[in-house]
Amino acid sequence: MTDEKEVLEEETTEEVSESKKSEVEEKVKKQIEAKEAKREKLGIYRISEYLKEEHKWENWLFLAVSIITLLLGCLILNGALAIRSDFPVLGQYSSLFGWILVVVSALGLLYALYPFFKPAFPEFKKITWLKVPEFIGNVIRVFVFMLVFIALFILYDYFMTSVLKLIF
Repeated sequence: MTDEKEVLEEETTEEVSESKKSEVEEKVKKQIEAKEAKREKLGIYRISEYLKEEHKWENWLFLAVSIITLLLGCLILNGALAIRSDFPVLGQYSSLFGWILVVVSALGLLYALYPFFKPAFPEFKKITWLKVPEFIGNVIRVFVFMLVFIALFILYDYFMTSVLKLIF
C-alpha cells in the first residue's frame, strides 16, 4: 500500500510540476512578446512605420513649400524681392502680402511639423518640476559656483600677467 501511495504521489507531483512548468513557460513567452511589442512601439520601428505608412511624402512636400514661402515672405519684407507697383493688387500692398505669406507659411510649417512632435507631448506630462524653494536654492548654488570660477579666472589672469611682466 505504501508503495502504491508513493508511486501515486510521485506521479501527481510530476504532473503538477509539468503543468507549472508549462504555465511558467507561457508567462515567460508572454513577457518576451510584451517586451518586443514595447520596443517596437518606442523604437525606430515606430518612426519608420509612421513615416512610411501614414505620411509617405505629403508632409515632406508641405514642409518644403512652407519653408520656401516663408523665405519669399521674408525677402519681400526686407525689400530684397520687390513686387512691381503696377502689378494688380499686390503691387500696392506688397508689405501686407509679405506679412500674409510669413503668417500663412509659419502656420503651415507648424502644421507640417506637428505629426513629428506629436509623440513627445505625452512625455511632457511625465516631467516633474522643482518646487520654488528647491529652484531658488539651485539658482543660488549656480551663481555661487559661477562667482567662484570668475574669481579663479581673475586670479589666474592676474598671476599670469605678473609672471609675464617679470619674464619680459
